[in-house]
Amino acid sequence: MSNSKKNILCVVGSLNQTTQLHSISKHLEKDFNIYFTQIFGEGFFYKIVAESGILDNTVLGRDSSFTKSSQEYIRSQKLNYDYRGQSKNVKYDLALLSTDLIVPSSFQKIKTAWVQEGMIDPVNRLTKLINKLNLPAYATANTALNGTTNTADIYFSMSEGYKNYFNQYGTNRDKILVTGVPNFDNISALNLTTYKESNYVLVATSDIRELGGNEDRSDFIRKCIDIAKGRKIIFKPHPNENLDRVKAEINALIPQAEIITEPIIDTLIAHCDTLVTQYSSCVYVGLVLGKNIYSYFPIEELEAKKPIQNNGTSSEIIAGIVKEFAEFEGKKEGFIHQSSIAKKYF
Repeated sequence: MSNSKKNILCVVGSLNQTTQLHSISKHLEKDFNIYFTQIFGEGFFYKIVAESGILDNTVLGRDSSFTKSSQEYIRSQKLNYDYRGQSKNVKYDLALLSTDLIVPSSFQKIKTAWVQEGMIDPVNRLTKLINKLNLPAYATANTALNGTTNTADIYFSMSEGYKNYFNQYGTNRDKILVTGVPNFDNISALNLTTYKESNYVLVATSDIRELGGNEDRSDFIRKCIDIAKGRKIIFKPHPNENLDRVKAEINALIPQAEIITEPIIDTLIAHCDTLVTQYSSCVYVGLVLGKNIYSYFPIEELEAKKPIQNNGTSSEIIAGIVKEFAEFEGKKEGFIHQSSIAKKYF
């Protein structure tokens, strides 16, 4: 790599976050040195907690399923990995973030840009209290306030509806660009995929309990049976769920039920008739494809936040803005209104 190039650190968590930032980085690697690291908090406390196993049900845990799948992808793609942004002795010029719930204080000295991953968890009483009292956003223990802390210099949103949401809960509207996001900007292409079946009811469960929430899974399964009205049901558990427990719960009510982990859920959605979700970004895939939808979120709210479709160009759009921002020599807060590219998405 040329030492004359500026350095960009992609801070990732889940596999979806990793693939999204990787797709953006592909448009930047010609002009910049690109590195990857898992989400981390600065200082001894964050390091100890992340490595202790306490956070292994989250993207912060060093041995969590989120981290392992992300690490496997990073190795398979032969990406440059810099643990906590400190193992390579690289001086970074810009950090590309997949969360703003925890942002290292040292990033205040460089440029930062946040990219929305997908669906944001629902707001509850605790979320509102934490937001009102201006407590750390990560105290929600979910993603409800991801994108709302106003700590990044630029925010890339998947829709105007989410831009309004991030602004409502704390991020300056002048920082938010509606560009669409990779992995959710070319959903109609899924109609070209093939699968062995069609016209089934697809149930995408969520990792509510693994993240510390409560759920009556048996009641949920019974509701799925009512929705299906005799049609075939295919269950697709969340990758973070306890699979043995999920299988036992489903089989107790639907013996020999079809419970699968492959192929990717997007393909399954493309060929189903009805999609039943809890809290999952995949509901947007179903909405765009015109499927019959059931969700824990109100449908009208989902419609308002539905990701914009731009034929898969979000990675290139975001990368173009990031490149211009990294090379911008004026004050960071003045960039968006001085950039001819960024202003298009404001």
